[in-house]
Amino acid sequence: MMAISLEGVGSSATSPPTMASDSTANTSVTTTAGTSPSPIGGEKDEHSTHKADWDMFWASEGAGKHPSGPSVALSELLEDHRWLLPKGRCLVAGCGNGYDAIYLARRGVNCVGIDFCEAAIEKAQQLLEQEGAAALLGKLTFAVHDFFAFRPLLRFTLAYEHGLFSAIHPSQRQRWAETYARIIVPQGSLIVLLYPLIHRGGSPPYRVTMEECEHYLKRFFVLVHVDPNCRCVEGQEGNEIMSVWKRL
Repeated sequence: MMAISLEGVGSSATSPPTMASDSTANTSVTTTAGTSPSPIGGEKDEHSTHKADWDMFWASEGAGKHPSGPSVALSELLEDHRWLLPKGRCLVAGCGNGYDAIYLARRGVNCVGIDFCEAAIEKAQQLLEQEGAAALLGKLTFAVHDFFAFRPLLRFTLAYEHGLFSAIHPSQRQRWAETYARIIVPQGSLIVLLYPLIHRGGSPPYRVTMEECEHYLKRFFVLVHVDPNCRCVEGQEGNEIMSVWKRL
């Protein structure tokens, strides 16, 4: 694979379990910079079990294994490529502890971070307060949402995710693409940092490939940038691919 130019595209402990889709989980636990949100989905009949597992994960020492800063691949994309963030609103789906959402908000984007797990949003809110919530007032909101049930009043010009595609059950991937198509405006952008590319067994996060991602997104998006050699944290070399998609 090769990198494609971004020009003109953007200006307009424990292992984590999978998460279940829940049509009733539209609970918006909102905070206002100081505030937070997030979504993930899997097998519907396992919703309660998966949600409890994720809450346990985020409340355990396992959460400490998550990155303690924004994605280096995301910062490389925005800083080294000088890609212009679009005006409007940005969604960070499956925002976890909130580092990437805070990073995007600090770069001037009006950002909404959502996560399926209350404990993750609590950690994101705590981080926001540590980072100085007042400085991001009006720029960042965190809330608890199921990604598949999320019904924003306004669509987004940009969405970003790192790992949601691999956290959901593979049977939900078509619905994943359809949800992004529904909540992103025409000509809007979707940044997908794919992980993991290396097989880890049957439990989530599930192994993903660029071909699989394109298979589900190509009806709604066109690929405008892909970098199989994106910058990553030590130990994850060759396990991530950065991609940027434009909504048709």
